[in-house]
Amino acid sequence: MRPTHTAPAARALAAAQATTDRPGHEHLGPLSAHRGFLPTRPPLPRLPASHAAWDEAAAALPALFRDVAVREALDGLPVLPAGPDALPDAALQRAATVLGLLGHACVHGRATGPADLPAGVAVPWAQVRRRLGRSPEPVLTYPDLIVHNWRSAGGRDALPLLSDDLRLLVPVAGNEEERVFYLTQVEILARCAPVVTAAVAAQQAVLDDDAEALAAALATVTAALEAATRRSLPLIDPRPGARTAVDPVVWAKTVAPLAVPFRAGVLGPSGTASPVFGLLDALLGRRGHASQLGREILLHRRSAPPHWRRFLDAVDEVPVPAYVAARARPGLVAALDAAREAYAGPEGFLGRHRRKVSGYLAVAFLVGRGVTIGGFAGTPGEHTWHTVDAALTASRTERPVPPDARRPAAGGGHRARGRRLSVADVAEHNDDAHGWWVAVDGRVHDVTGFLRRHPGGTAALRAHAGLDATAAFGRAHPDRPAVRRLLAATDTGALTRPALTRARLLHEEWGAALAGLVQLQNAFRLDRSFGRGTELCRAGGDRPTALQADRAADTAARFGDGYLPRFAVEVLAPLAEHVLREQQAVPRRIRAVPGPPPGPGAPRQRLDGVDRRIAATKELLVAGARAFDTWGDAVLGRGELWRLAASAVPVCAGAATVAVSVPRAA
Repeated sequence: MRPTHTAPAARALAAAQATTDRPGHEHLGPLSAHRGFLPTRPPLPRLPASHAAWDEAAAALPALFRDVAVREALDGLPVLPAGPDALPDAALQRAATVLGLLGHACVHGRATGPADLPAGVAVPWAQVRRRLGRSPEPVLTYPDLIVHNWRSAGGRDALPLLSDDLRLLVPVAGNEEERVFYLTQVEILARCAPVVTAAVAAQQAVLDDDAEALAAALATVTAALEAATRRSLPLIDPRPGARTAVDPVVWAKTVAPLAVPFRAGVLGPSGTASPVFGLLDALLGRRGHASQLGREILLHRRSAPPHWRRFLDAVDEVPVPAYVAARARPGLVAALDAAREAYAGPEGFLGRHRRKVSGYLAVAFLVGRGVTIGGFAGTPGEHTWHTVDAALTASRTERPVPPDARRPAAGGGHRARGRRLSVADVAEHNDDAHGWWVAVDGRVHDVTGFLRRHPGGTAALRAHAGLDATAAFGRAHPDRPAVRRLLAATDTGALTRPALTRARLLHEEWGAALAGLVQLQNAFRLDRSFGRGTELCRAGGDRPTALQADRAADTAARFGDGYLPRFAVEVLAPLAEHVLREQQAVPRRIRAVPGPPPGPGAPRQRLDGVDRRIAATKELLVAGARAFDTWGDAVLGRGELWRLAASAVPVCAGAATVAVSVPRAA
């Protein structure tokens, strides 16, 4: 009989628990058999009386954030000492959470604001980070933001910790979007606590050559992941009116920017920092870390608290997948496959997480979120959410799971209807007045009646209305009978394009310009909706908060002074020049001559002005698209196409005139 050896993971876990018991704090990383990566005692709710000023500032954060007054309040914060003589070790983690969130609220409280920190935050925060053995970079960590930032509303501390029973110790935005989004992650950590002991048991089973014990440990992993996937992940619900609704627009304008690092290239508390991912990768096997998120998870692992690093290193020492492959017992192989499927399969945790993330980030980038915590950055026109989705997919496929079943074309199996619809028809249907249409796999779908019932929320459909949404649909929807039935029920006709030869390339460019403009229109309306119900959106509405007014001013500036002029110069002016080339007319260069800068004006007047510019530009582009439908290749012989293109440039740019220059012959 093989001699029994204690699993390295068991030794690492025992060492962590012994160390935690002695000093009365968990600075080296909470790790225990009964609570996994969550602290063994509730996080400290307050600091010593000597540092009550920090707690008082933290308690005021939601009101200060709403009033856009965080910076002014923190400028008066006294510089309190944070050395060992002034602040006990047991208070360090609470101090790191409080000071980190004060700092991030200060920097990100305004849409455009100062990048420096007031001394009352910067000086003690640096001392606290040094005492915790962290990098000197002012970084809010995952333990600060999530692991140690909760309290039980009813005093209950037993697992599972459910987000319904939890409140944030240090809220910043103070809304449900923040509470649900962060505390759902605490709940997921709680549901995955059994994975820690299962990893130890699995490793011990390998050393003992006990296939039955290993299969039981893997079954525990599968059950924990299924609970997190089916019961916790859906709590972040984009549907308006849902019990745990997380409005994508509100989330993007308040919560999403708060934890972004102050400097590009610095690791922030993104989802890849969760120790659960590192543990599952080590336990279930991972092919590599070549993807951007794969490299990021390795960096997070290296900078994680010592107990977490040592435990994950110990799990690596006895590879469970290698043992399963060598034994090749059907039941054992099936147990490992089930755990891998529950983790990284298309309907597993990472598969469903990817679909949820894609929907939220598509809306977030449209409404002005310029960069994610993980460093993905871009404007609405750059479609950065496609990049993030590709990165999530690449990272998921680095985990060994069966390949996704090939999804048949979403339009397959529909009853073809005789109605023929053009890109102009679709483009006009992106509001309540005209209805809400999307195109998927060559078919046009009227989703007006489904808008408020959409499981992905109204914002996701509004973001893609009037557009070809095939790619977004494929990311978000697995091939299921219910999805096919819905597509059939909403099918309103075929998306058709005119039969063209000479004008084909110009029509494609014109259609791309129209789609780009519709996307800007959708983005602007979603962005502006942060002030819905207030006078920022309609006359006689409620008075907006300072935060809503701040975000509205940013919206007007980004679209009116940034996105639209850039679209005019980079898309519409080249389109007009292409028209002339195809018409074999005298070459002329077109450029916008800016008019006078906008006056101070009321925020709603500026927003209304931007809205009118977008609508007028769209009307011109729709008219041009219909000219192709009516005249076919003969459109090249008609002058209105040039007139429409040339008129669109100054309208979109907000210019006074349009200058057309005729180059002299050499």
